[in-house]
Amino acid sequence: MIMDIIETAGKALGAAGAVRIGRSVCGRPILCAHIGGGGPQILITAAIHARECYTATVVLRQMRELERAVRRGAVRGGAWFVPIVNPDGAAFFDSGATSGSEFLARNADKRLVWKANADGVDLNCNFDAHWGSGRHNKTERGAADCIGACPFSAPESRALAAFTRQVRPSATVSYHCMGGELYWEFFQTGDRRLRDMRLATAVAEHIGVKRVDGDLSSAGGYKDHCVLRLGIPAVTVELIAQGEHPFREEDFAPEAERNARLPEMLIDYLNTEEKRSNDEQR
Repeated sequence: MIMDIIETAGKALGAAGAVRIGRSVCGRPILCAHIGGGGPQILITAAIHARECYTATVVLRQMRELERAVRRGAVRGGAWFVPIVNPDGAAFFDSGATSGSEFLARNADKRLVWKANADGVDLNCNFDAHWGSGRHNKTERGAADCIGACPFSAPESRALAAFTRQVRPSATVSYHCMGGELYWEFFQTGDRRLRDMRLATAVAEHIGVKRVDGDLSSAGGYKDHCVLRLGIPAVTVELIAQGEHPFREEDFAPEAERNARLPEMLIDYLNTEEKRSNDEQR
């Protein structure tokens, strides 16, 4: 049950010194914790879409693995983790909880396909990166694809964007489901495109997914915001190569195993890239 995951996430984040980066439409806290120390920093998010809420289990596994690596002294850097960006949607998908949201209550029959927040806004269409220009974007509130009244009209996307600007990570990873693919492009050019492609390739190879090039049909997503507005590499990982929604917690066990050490690998990659860049400038 996702409420168990939310409770587990809350305990894990609390043990790691969690901070509340914002609140959902229905007032649930959006929690984040940092593991590691000085050096390159990454930010990993999951469960931005309601029906993909069990991607949070992958992030919780990563937190445990990174804590072990830090204790071994094997990491020079750190990671911020936001396991559940959309807690209202997660609870609605999993158990039908409407949390006082009249909009969710009116749409109870759609809960197993629900991606949006409690106001029917698709959070991954609500960022200020070519907002409203995606192929499937729409203005009507509902289960998916609604862009909202304006960029950051949803408190969840607003909180995540503000926190990302505050901590300025060197790269971000966003977990979604499904497809077994990795998306990374959003109109980068020149050296930035080459830099981002190298990172995307390294991540895709490490976790065994296909790197997708040139698909720019979406817009207004968190990855798009990070690339366009912050100028940092960002990838969207679509877990589970094949299947059909709704997926449950047990479906993500193999993905948690494959992705467990990605934070450690990515921090090491960024350290290597920094050294390579410094050597080239000498």
